Amino acid sequence: MTTGLVFYIGFMACGKSTLGEQDAGKAGARFTDLDKVIEENTGKPAWQLLAEKGEKAFRNIESRLLRQVVEKWMEDGKPSQIVACGGGTPCFHGNLDLMKSYGHVVFIDTPLETILERIALHPEKWPLLKDNDPVVLYGSRRKWYEKADEQRVP
Repeated sequence: MTTGLVFYIGFMACGKSTLGEQDAGKAGARFTDLDKVIEENTGKPAWQLLAEKGEKAFRNIESRLLRQVVEKWMEDGKPSQIVACGGGTPCFHGNLDLMKSYGHVVFIDTPLETILERIALHPEKWPLLKDNDPVVLYGSRRKWYEKADEQRVP
């Protein structure tokens, strides 16, 4: 089952948090949602922080907190743990290299059509899409996702 540190990556609304929590429960592993860590540390949901601070400031905070998650995992004796990352997490600040050096990275490869349907339900949760076409953004990020250790189609 799940041993060590496993990172779930993929585009926004692909199901990283839902699958991560389910898989951790089945495996008896800890689950961490990086967006929830961001909210706990800043007092604002990740999407709101991104909208208010801008992407550059948000990515700095996200990267710092990702490193804190890894440090805590090591301090706690490296238990089995799944971490659901944000859609852009692996694309900035060497985060993907960090994830691969400490754990196993899984790309949740949900069909784009499904993702777009989910985004349409709550567009306010994805402020990056105000100025970016989701298909273009997905295309620019996919090269990062494909560097994962494993690909999983839900």
